[in-house]
Amino acid sequence: MGIRDRWAAYMFDAAVVFFGNAIENAAQEQINVGGDEKPRYVAKYTLVQLLTPGFVIETDADEGDELPLSADGLLYDEVS
Repeated sequence: MGIRDRWAAYMFDAAVVFFGNAIENAAQEQINVGGDEKPRYVAKYTLVQLLTPGFVIETDADEGDELPLSADGLLYDEVS
């Protein structure tokens, strides 16, 4: 890419890795279209969908606890 600033190059690399992991994980998701008797799994997303600008990967509301946005109620050590 020819990025001369080392920090910018590192951050660009991190963004590319993050994007690649998100796309790879979404591409591996499958759904059962055959039912309980004869399960048949197909890809949940196509590569065309995943690479279309503006496409948003669905998230379930029950995917776990929401990440804390502050330190309220968390245990931490004071450093002096």
